[in-house]
Amino acid sequence: MIKAFIDDLQLIRLESTDYIYDIHIQGYEITWYKNDGDNQYFKSNIDLKLHEVDHIYINHHRYPLHIGLVTLHKSFDKKYRYDGPLGAVYTKTHTDFYVYSPVAKEIYCMVDGATYEMTYLEGGAYHVRVQGDLEGKSYAYNVRLVDTFQLANDPYTIASNLDASVIIDMDKLEPQIHDHVTLKKYTDAVIYEGMIRDLTIDLDVPNKGTFLGVTEYSETLKSSVLEYIKNLGVTHFQVLPVYDFYGVDDVNKDALYNWGYNPMQYFALEGWLSKNPSDPYSRINEFRKVVDKAHEIGLGVNMDVVYNHVYERALFPYDYFVPGYFYRHDKHFKQTHSAFLENDVETTNYMVRRLIIDSLVHFVKHYKVDGFRFDLMGLMDVDTMNQIAIELKKLNPNIMLYGEGWNMDNALPKSKRSNMNNQAMMPAIGHFNDFYRNLFKGALHTKELGYATGSKEKLEDVVKALKGSPHIFNTPNKSVNYVECHDNMTLFDTLHFNYKDKKVKHIYQDLANHIIAISQGIPFYHAGQEMYRSKDGVENSYKSPDSINMVKWEDFSSIKKLRQILKIRKSYKVYRHSDYNKDVRAEIHSDYILYSLKSNTYTLDHYIKNDFNEIKIPLDGKLIFGSKNVKTLDNEILINKPGVYIIKRK
Repeated sequence: MIKAFIDDLQLIRLESTDYIYDIHIQGYEITWYKNDGDNQYFKSNIDLKLHEVDHIYINHHRYPLHIGLVTLHKSFDKKYRYDGPLGAVYTKTHTDFYVYSPVAKEIYCMVDGATYEMTYLEGGAYHVRVQGDLEGKSYAYNVRLVDTFQLANDPYTIASNLDASVIIDMDKLEPQIHDHVTLKKYTDAVIYEGMIRDLTIDLDVPNKGTFLGVTEYSETLKSSVLEYIKNLGVTHFQVLPVYDFYGVDDVNKDALYNWGYNPMQYFALEGWLSKNPSDPYSRINEFRKVVDKAHEIGLGVNMDVVYNHVYERALFPYDYFVPGYFYRHDKHFKQTHSAFLENDVETTNYMVRRLIIDSLVHFVKHYKVDGFRFDLMGLMDVDTMNQIAIELKKLNPNIMLYGEGWNMDNALPKSKRSNMNNQAMMPAIGHFNDFYRNLFKGALHTKELGYATGSKEKLEDVVKALKGSPHIFNTPNKSVNYVECHDNMTLFDTLHFNYKDKKVKHIYQDLANHIIAISQGIPFYHAGQEMYRSKDGVENSYKSPDSINMVKWEDFSSIKKLRQILKIRKSYKVYRHSDYNKDVRAEIHSDYILYSLKSNTYTLDHYIKNDFNEIKIPLDGKLIFGSKNVKTLDNEILINKPGVYIIKRK
């Protein structure tokens, strides 16, 4: 049986060794090009109209003409670029439906059981206008690529119920009263990362585990979760994914757990986190309320987003419209899986990049989100990240953009990868600093100690980290300083490898938290880190039960000190330089590191100590912070516990 494929705009491949004595497509001149193994190649005199040609005649027999490798070529990407509207555009009198599919032969829009034929537009999209007020109706597309139809959801779906994409009237959304938070430079930010469900599932609020839960008053906290986060001294609350994802049950919410790194829909919200997931308006209004309540108290909201992979290629709708185009392939046209999830998103393709940017714009415009954290950002490309920054800053000049800039091997040229090696090429993008994490916490997946957990090694590197890692970045604005996040074991659990005394573990965790607060760069804290959060030693809790993942609001003993040192960070601009300043100095001493920050009118000397040896330091100024209690003698203080001790001198 002969099989025929379109492999490029003018190239046809036949899987057959039969002698071909006649081959034609009406309107085209088809000539032999070459044979290669069991494949024979033929060329057309002009570009094939991909939305029309669905069959080919070979030796007087009619065969379906399948979509082969054509969508993987840059020639396709350059030719089929559509800049018009996409998705369902609602008005009270009609709704316009647009979907990108240069290779589909027919598409029908299915609205609440009715069928409407769509028309092909230049650039590769299909469109139909359906008259009437369609608010609240569900819709999908019926797509014919070659000789069969396949139902598919809209990749630009902005609202969902439990079963389908739903048409909504954006003018009916509950208003957001408060605007974005202001942020002059990234080093002014303090980030607190939390999963919506984790923060309230064990808390005394009416709507546990949902968006609304973090806005509600808790007697335990004497505030809402949002107010608690703000009162720590945090500027930005980073939420784990809230777009629609796989791996949970929206109705039986306790049946399954998942962090949300399984993208299902990039514009619609996750029903599992909603009080009423069957109501598309409720999903949207609840998250809008979270952002608005945060803005009311001056707290920004950053979204964790995942554009390096989708959950499963077969479950994501893009292949039903443009097979292969959404995914990255190597030079042999083999699908890559650098994210170790059987697919990588091809962010360099024009319409893929557009979907990414459009979805980010959607959340900035319609939810007033203040920033984005990019999962496995190193698998995305530099041009996409820079274009994201350009477009989002048009909407909000205070937008905050940062991600995991790991140097992961992938099919992109090294110069195009959005990793820390290329940070100088991305002026507006911050990076999680794993050098900092490993140095202070200890290397991942080991029992190794870091400086903040008792190690005396790598002191020269400690100095670099305190200064904002100038050997890695060209500005402290790019260094996200952290020792734990949702990934990997918590700091408290890793401390258990070397210390059994709970008080000692608390002292070292406080030291780590306080060093983060005084370092040049961007402080980042994981929810519960300030309360010695444990996940019972689970290293990857992405689908572990609530008993492992929930924040246990029990130990508030360290909160006062963290608030105090974050208030000091906010009060003194010497902590928040956006360049590598000569007045930021550090000296290594036998029992401590002296970290000095100088301004025109004062000097802040930080005595950073990571052991229990007793030392005396001169008190020729005012002690404005001490991680632990100290004894004051004549013109000196006595320190015998690990911590940060700050003396302000004129």
